[in-house]
Amino acid sequence: MKIDTDLVKFLNSRFFTVLFSGGKDSLATLLWVIDNIDHDNWNVLYIEISGNTHPLCTEYVYSVVRSLGIEDKLIHEWRKDLDFFECVKKWGIPLLGIYRWCMWQFKVKIIERYGYLTQVLGIKMSDSHRRRKVKPIDVIKSTGHVIVSPILGWTTEDVIDYIKEHGIPLNPCYTLFGHSGNCMFCPYHNKKQIILTMQDPEWRARILDALQYAKGKIAREVARKWLKISRQSVLLKVF
Repeated sequence: MKIDTDLVKFLNSRFFTVLFSGGKDSLATLLWVIDNIDHDNWNVLYIEISGNTHPLCTEYVYSVVRSLGIEDKLIHEWRKDLDFFECVKKWGIPLLGIYRWCMWQFKVKIIERYGYLTQVLGIKMSDSHRRRKVKPIDVIKSTGHVIVSPILGWTTEDVIDYIKEHGIPLNPCYTLFGHSGNCMFCPYHNKKQIILTMQDPEWRARILDALQYAKGKIAREVARKWLKISRQSVLLKVF
């Protein structure tokens, strides 16, 4: 992959925070930073979603920073006063836009407290049509944060190849659930991810309970989708 020298120059001139979720995109971004940034004035922020993050994801994050020799840079935080599934009961299923309370309550508030003004994210244009509008260096108007996206133009294959080159194993949650496990219940998981997630009895029970609190047309559609696919996960386990 071609290195964007403008991003390197920009980050080499300031303090910044790498947001590492334990997922493959944020891992590739972290590796990119280690490969390309000359100074040491940056940290790594891992945000656990209280009640909705699998312990294996957290264990994986610690194993990665240990293997990379950057344990001293890691900040591991979470909302100690909130539980994700209790919040679902109060506010309903989080959706995109102003209804995505999970982002604001569980992530943005932590970032504002522990992150530098400049943050490095592992997002790709290929992930959604919304992200095609993102610039490699952008500003979030609502918070004033400067967002830098080094892998914005990468494909998923680029990400996997880059990680393999560094000899870092992927988060084991990908094999178990099809996703990183940072958000076990996410309205935007695909069919495979829902089936695998709902095969876990503990998370199945939590999620089925949460689906009762869907508020509004779109949220109810999400709940019906999860309920329908959850029945398939039971059939798969039987047969």
